[in-house]
Amino acid sequence: MAGSFLSCTACLRRTIQVAARGSTVAEAAALWGAVPFRTRSRPYATSAVAEHVDAPRSLQVEPGEPTFAEKKDKAKLQRAVNKHLTYIDDPWKIAQHIEQTLAKDRFDEALFLTQKASKDRQVVVAWNHLIGYQLEKQQLKKAIKLYNEMKKRGQLPNVQTFTVIFRGCARSQHPKAAVAEAVKHYNILLSDQRLQPNSIHLNAVLNVCARAGDLDSMFLIADTVNDSTRAPTAYTYTTILNALRHHGLHEMKDLPQEQQAANMHKVVDRSKGLWTEVMEKWNKGRLVIDEELVCAMGRVLLAAPRREDKRDVLDLLQQTMSIPNLSKAVPGSDPFQDPDMRNIAASGSSKPVAKSKTVYAVPGRNTLALVLSTLASSKLTTVGIKYWNLMVRHYGIVPDNDNWLRMFGMLKVAKASAHAAAILDIMPDEYVDPKPYRIAMETCVRDNINPNAIQNSTTVLDSMTDRLPVPDLHTLRLYLRVALVSHFHLRAKAQSGDEDAAKREYGVQITTALARLWEPYKKVHYHYFKAAPRPADKKEEGVLYNSKREVIALARLMFSAFNKVANERMLPEKDLRELRPVGAKINREIQAFYSNREELEPKLRPSSAKDRSADEEPEDVADHGFRPGGDFVWDTTTKGPDPTWRREETSRRGETLRRQGTGRRETPRRDETGRRERRYQGKG
Repeated sequence: MAGSFLSCTACLRRTIQVAARGSTVAEAAALWGAVPFRTRSRPYATSAVAEHVDAPRSLQVEPGEPTFAEKKDKAKLQRAVNKHLTYIDDPWKIAQHIEQTLAKDRFDEALFLTQKASKDRQVVVAWNHLIGYQLEKQQLKKAIKLYNEMKKRGQLPNVQTFTVIFRGCARSQHPKAAVAEAVKHYNILLSDQRLQPNSIHLNAVLNVCARAGDLDSMFLIADTVNDSTRAPTAYTYTTILNALRHHGLHEMKDLPQEQQAANMHKVVDRSKGLWTEVMEKWNKGRLVIDEELVCAMGRVLLAAPRREDKRDVLDLLQQTMSIPNLSKAVPGSDPFQDPDMRNIAASGSSKPVAKSKTVYAVPGRNTLALVLSTLASSKLTTVGIKYWNLMVRHYGIVPDNDNWLRMFGMLKVAKASAHAAAILDIMPDEYVDPKPYRIAMETCVRDNINPNAIQNSTTVLDSMTDRLPVPDLHTLRLYLRVALVSHFHLRAKAQSGDEDAAKREYGVQITTALARLWEPYKKVHYHYFKAAPRPADKKEEGVLYNSKREVIALARLMFSAFNKVANERMLPEKDLRELRPVGAKINREIQAFYSNREELEPKLRPSSAKDRSADEEPEDVADHGFRPGGDFVWDTTTKGPDPTWRREETSRRGETLRRQGTGRRETPRRDETGRRERRYQGKG
């Protein structure tokens, strides 16, 4: 409209004349010159309309300008906060409300309420909750930013503020940045005139440095201890000892073996020097030791390369917990007659040290685990049952699942298959799973020289079938392995000249094991091939297929064991007649599983008929990968002396001499034999 009005010359002239009546001539001339002269043109429908340069092409919001929805949410938040502050004026109630709001993940509301309340009152506890919330969310920078904002708003941090920051830094997923922030704020706290760091702050910062593996910063912080507000506690020494052990075991694992042993020896010596300081303060009554501290020092000694240092753990427990060293038991002494130690773990009351102001640490599950690990690694397994009975029955320690597994592991090292089979029935129901049965059966495999190993393995098998709903496949394979490798007494009979009787007993031993395995095998085959529900996704389908492969692996071992008995003519044909239908059924199941293997496993290399027939051959029991004790399957077709006879006889005699404690030095040949057997065991 304005454009068409000014385009007419006559209209423009009259407008200027009217405007100039109340103004000077100069102003009128200036107005006339300011307006550009435009010729009159007739608009046509076909002419394009000129586009203005300043016309907006799209609606764009400035980066700092809030949207309508954000303004609406902020206004709603302000109304809610103002309403809360109308009824809440106590700082403690505000902090409680902030904690409840953060529990619902409404951080913006909690922050706005805290900022609003900070104008006229001190709400430091509420700020602590906000900082702790950000640290729990792994937002270290935002937490430090909140701490700085808190100080700018006139809120004075208290000692709990720094405790929240230090503990949050210890849980941070960025340890290097957390160490830098923790050390910086700890130094700020040291120079603060209003607040002074205490032992809680000291331990928290030490924990941050220990988790990050920064030993230099850890010992710099440890140098700030004093005898008053920052006196070291049991947790202080526990943190340092655990950091030293972790550094020696994990940080130097890429070094050569000799260098690792030398460095670990230095760690042990350094820990012993620190422990001397602990004992001095404990004897003077200036430090209260606990189970965590004693076990931390014990695990440092347990990681030592020398066996003598490992055995010092038992002396350590006697010194700090009044647990007698049963490997050095004095004749006539009975640790079960100590009334002060009866049910001490259940009551939690400490036993006082004679002629001293201090008290012993109370043993618990951690101590029991340390004792069992020490006995297994230092070749003192003969007193393992005594320690277990003393600590469980007399001290009142209730073993957990880890204690039970360590007990089975110690019995495995001791080759005590009878004890391993016996304690399975007294194991609590909540800890019953396949793992204890595997370890117990591995113990029977290692104890293959014992003529009762077969009977002990059968006891383990019966316990597993009674207490587990589905038998463990690996344990079933190990049971067959026990029957195959327990032939020391049979080879002794063959060496004495009665070879036929030895072969027959060996065949009866294997076929008896196959007969005992038949019912568990049918149960697991039905469970995985028929009773298992249809998989819901690819992952469950893969898990089920792997379980089926484990079943077929057991079937191949069983069929191979049957073929061994038949091919080596251990038993007459009339005795094998009953087993042949069973072997044929197992073979059909093996063939049926592998008939469409290339469809189920498309990534397998396409095999020829020759390769396929070789792949479908039953697995050789002599090639079974598990070799825990250097065991082997006896080849009864070999004539003459067994090449492994002398080696095993030498190993058996050496073990007997070591158990008798003769201290007889091994010959180089025996030493080499031991090294070969250890390498063989490691491969298994």
